[in-house]
Amino acid sequence: MASGHTPRKLSPGRRGKPVSSPSQQVVRLGFGFAVSQALRVVIELGIPDLLASGGHSVEDLAAAAKVDAEPLYRVMRLLAPEGVFTEIRPRHFGLTEVGAALRSDRPGPRDFIRMINSEAYLAFEQLLHSVRTGKPAFDKVFGSPRFDWLSAHPEQAALFQRAMVALSQGGNEAVADAYDFGRYTRVVDVGGGHGQLLSAILARNPHLSGVLFDLPSGVAAARQGAGGDLPRTDFVAGDFFEGVSVGDIYVIKRVIHDWDDERAELILRRCREAMPTHGRVLVAETLVPPGDEPDQIKTLDVVMLAVTGGLERTEAQYARLFAGAGLKLERVIGTRAPISILEASPA
Repeated sequence: MASGHTPRKLSPGRRGKPVSSPSQQVVRLGFGFAVSQALRVVIELGIPDLLASGGHSVEDLAAAAKVDAEPLYRVMRLLAPEGVFTEIRPRHFGLTEVGAALRSDRPGPRDFIRMINSEAYLAFEQLLHSVRTGKPAFDKVFGSPRFDWLSAHPEQAALFQRAMVALSQGGNEAVADAYDFGRYTRVVDVGGGHGQLLSAILARNPHLSGVLFDLPSGVAAARQGAGGDLPRTDFVAGDFFEGVSVGDIYVIKRVIHDWDDERAELILRRCREAMPTHGRVLVAETLVPPGDEPDQIKTLDVVMLAVTGGLERTEAQYARLFAGAGLKLERVIGTRAPISILEASPA
């Protein structure tokens, strides 16, 4: 060529756009925080709700949200290639199926996105501290452990509870459907929060009575019906590190992953101490798969490292936890959701 320049290779199906180099791919990964915070901004401004009826100009959206149009345009332009919005014509946006998941009138992850991009996001800036020490960065940034901090900040605690409800969508029903509770009489939901899982179990098993065991804030939310109807249920506020209520089957869903091995083992040991010899402990968690394929649970595992000091685990790691608590892993039961039930009996 007369110019002497070497033409850049084009990727198939993306005419005129160069193939990303390894450096460019790394830079894109490094800008992940921008997309994350942009999602939070459009949720807080209610943009997905404003687009529910159809496309609008960014000027109309900005007027309704009481913000400046030009910065809003730049944020929405960032999210459009990520599939959240589509720019149907210059400076006019429509809502995609992905973006519709952020509407306030639909069940979805909006509260989880808001929660993870607030104090948890600030803690993550100190991830290196967690890698160096094995301790949660959250404690360093905020001066207290995550759950102690939430206890002192009721508004953020309420958002956390709503975020957990959003994250659990479909999982509670999947767990309740996957296990046969027929031979048991009293189920204790340890750290049950709003009571969604317990509500699903009791609805499917009218012979069961239940115990919703959690911190006072979780019990209060469950009493108000935030997680559904809870007939035949005792509401017990307590500390599962100190002891749990008596029952013959214990369910612990997405609780063990919040804690390091020592404290996770202690929770399981408290269940072992309270249960009869024929009792069972059901731990419902997402297992970390082997290999280097992408999986959301691997991302969540590093979030746990920085925020709570907990971790996501493999089946072998859970088996060791059970053994340390005087329990034996009997089987792993898959569900239709990305969560498994690990059933343990007294050793």
